[in-house]
Amino acid sequence: MRLITVQSPHRTQRLAFIMLAWLFCVGAWRSQGSITNVSVVNITPSGFSIVWAGTASGTPSVSVFTDASGSSSLAGVVGIELFPLDTADPSAANAYERRLSQADLRKKARSRGAFQARVTGCQPGSPYYFQLRSVNSGGQDDSVWPENGPLPKVTTAWENSFVARSQQLIFNLPGLDPAGSIVLLSNTNTPSLLAAVAGDGVSSNQVFFSLGDLIAATGETNYLPIGAQEFTATVLSASSNRLAQTYSLGFTTDFLVGQADVADLGDYLVVKIGSTNLRAGEVGTLPISLNASSISNLSFLLEFPPSRFSSFSIQSATPSSFSASVLTVASNTVRVEFAAFPGQTLQGNRQVALLHCVTTSNQSSAFVGVVPRALQGRNFNGMPAGSLAAQPGRLAVIGNEPLLEALRSPRGDRSLVLYGKPWASYAIESTTNLSRPTWAFLLRTPMTNLMQEFSGLDANRAVVFYRAREFSAAPPFLEAALNGRNRELLIYGQTGTNYSLQFSTNLSGVVNWYPRLALSLTNSFQRITNLGSAEPSVFYRLERN
Repeated sequence: MRLITVQSPHRTQRLAFIMLAWLFCVGAWRSQGSITNVSVVNITPSGFSIVWAGTASGTPSVSVFTDASGSSSLAGVVGIELFPLDTADPSAANAYERRLSQADLRKKARSRGAFQARVTGCQPGSPYYFQLRSVNSGGQDDSVWPENGPLPKVTTAWENSFVARSQQLIFNLPGLDPAGSIVLLSNTNTPSLLAAVAGDGVSSNQVFFSLGDLIAATGETNYLPIGAQEFTATVLSASSNRLAQTYSLGFTTDFLVGQADVADLGDYLVVKIGSTNLRAGEVGTLPISLNASSISNLSFLLEFPPSRFSSFSIQSATPSSFSASVLTVASNTVRVEFAAFPGQTLQGNRQVALLHCVTTSNQSSAFVGVVPRALQGRNFNGMPAGSLAAQPGRLAVIGNEPLLEALRSPRGDRSLVLYGKPWASYAIESTTNLSRPTWAFLLRTPMTNLMQEFSGLDANRAVVFYRAREFSAAPPFLEAALNGRNRELLIYGQTGTNYSLQFSTNLSGVVNWYPRLALSLTNSFQRITNLGSAEPSVFYRLERN
């Protein structure tokens, strides 16, 4: 029996930005306080956006004016949206899930200190001035940008023109979870900048740009380039040494709609170990995934408690492209190695292998972490990979004892995952105090799989402790339910015991019980279905033979 606690809640390019009649790229201004690296991006005839780096704890605000002195505010005239997103998770099944993914993406962006604001309701070809603020938890300004002097100016474009060659760029980003990062895209022939949020409309490790959104250097309409063009993607951060990657793309006068080019932002290697659940004594299989730019080989170490595992083996997902091997280097350590065949590379975001782990019998239940360490990798040119990261996995090894895992959603809802033996019966109890606990019954469940999740638990209490215990009902008891209009019974009893199920239609006066069926439990529970319609009333009882 386990206790679980839940508590509440190929170079970096420096662009010389120039002042034009329609835009002053404010990244050249001196930054004050916690607001740095400010840039005006995503200019349209009806608005623009501002991005900057700041402190994650600060609450941002944007003020827009008609004059450089900031005396004539446009509050209530123009719209200001903080952390604007387009679609967030593209795989969201409905509007509710999309809203949840947007909230999660905004939270991630803020935690990185990456801020964005969208200004809408502007007039075409018109000048606007703005000021940024960061307010601390006490409601006081901890940073104002700019603190003094004339406010930065941005002029909206005159109009949108028809873009004959509509091309798109998708960048793969390094890191375990780059979602929420803000990436800037620039071009050498226009000071116009684009900004996008990683995970908005694409996978969580990608960022999407529509190049037709760039504005021409004259500021009148969209940028319509011809020939080879060089674009630089830069991850927004407070550091002056920011991750950047240059990419070349060709433009012609041919009509083209929505061609997407995919590039990597830097060279990187991310190893992800999956998770699985298994009974002690069985073989567990862990998926190994790779998110890499272009890798020729890689290796890493995995440590396991020696008393829990007897052997390991690995299976390559693409044996014609690369080899996969596992070597025991110590009683508790194995080395996993991948090597691409000549002319092949390991790249993209995909599953590359299955690691098979043979567990020992008669061990206690436990969550076993699988953490890659000493990660090494080389690019196709033989140079070491520049950005390495690893995401651990987990094995839930289930012996005789149940395991409980507590989860909490971004909205604060509690849920529990129970790991236990199939065909056993479990009860879950809770308490708010472990010094003198009074355990209250929460729920019981018949296990038909290795795990079962329970959601919608009480989210109001600050601290809750849970425990799970296996039980065998003596005397037996029944739980009645309706499946549509058909009656069902769930019987809890003792394995290998014979019972007689009886029924009656009236509990007043002299009660007559009639035999319904005889059964012998092969497990600690049994579900009885097809007991007839819901009417008239029927009462059931169970007797041990």
